[in-house]
Amino acid sequence: MRIPALAMLLTLLAACGGALAEGRSEFNKGRYPEAKQTLASLESDSRAWNDAKRAEYALYRGLTLAALGDRAEADVWLREAKAIEDVHPGSLSREDGHRLKVGLDTGDAR
Repeated sequence: MRIPALAMLLTLLAACGGALAEGRSEFNKGRYPEAKQTLASLESDSRAWNDAKRAEYALYRGLTLAALGDRAEADVWLREAKAIEDVHPGSLSREDGHRLKVGLDTGDAR
């Protein structure tokens, strides 16, 4: 039995969203090595995401790397999140926008 294309697409999108939510959750729990691995595994998929999801991904990838002490790489991802938010205001939630500001101010990644 074939799964309709729409059902397959919805399943794939849910899986990607689930992995991003998992990476964010791992970050929020202080499980930075796990968050780093989860988020890194999504990099190729993330290029096709909408602005809001891509900004969230870049933010948490940057925050995770900063928490692990890789400030140079963290700044790359935080600047990407900022660039998306600058071009598409509201891409990040209010809370994530604040986290981005703190992350940028902490590392002077402007």
